[in-house]
Amino acid sequence: MKNEIVSYQFAERLKAALIISSKMLLVLEGLQGDELEGGKKVTFAFFDALSTETALAVNATGMQDFKLAEEKITLVKRMIGEGNLREAHAMLGSTVTNATTACASTMKALTEKGLL
Repeated sequence: MKNEIVSYQFAERLKAALIISSKMLLVLEGLQGDELEGGKKVTFAFFDALSTETALAVNATGMQDFKLAEEKITLVKRMIGEGNLREAHAMLGSTVTNATTACASTMKALTEKGLL
């Protein structure tokens, strides 16, 4: 049961961070020139922190959904660097799906035990 609780916590934190990063990408799409370059730096810093958090989730739980999310976050960062912001935003959406799947499976287990 400990693993389900830890997995649930990581999944909820990852979902929240992905929602924040989605909003950051929307702002980034409206920037140009020096503002865009500065915005990219801040966004990369956020995604680096998110990658670290996701790697911790993988190490703590071994869940494949977290591993997939980690791989997609790396792709999102690459897309942002290449200026493909709309594609990055779409990929981010599928990353939210991975976090939601991880959360749903752990939530079910916790609910069955009466912990949620």
